[in-house]
Amino acid sequence: MAGVRALQKRLARLEDAGKPKPSLIAVWFGSFDAWVEQAVLPGVESGALAADDMVDLVACLRRWETDGTWGQAYAG
Repeated sequence: MAGVRALQKRLARLEDAGKPKPSLIAVWFGSFDAWVEQAVLPGVESGALAADDMVDLVACLRRWETDGTWGQAYAG
């Protein structure tokens, strides 16, 4: 029976390894959208951040999250 449990644990680790890793933004803020609402939008509204630049930056970072670029950063 112990062999079955060990196999189940190993399988769970393999399945977890195949899942994409969340970005640090998602880890820190809970989700990417929460980061945009809590940090980006107030910065744009106050003039501290340039709206046109932030649109491009948010789009790039969101793409990194969906295409696995953030997960590659963890591989190092």
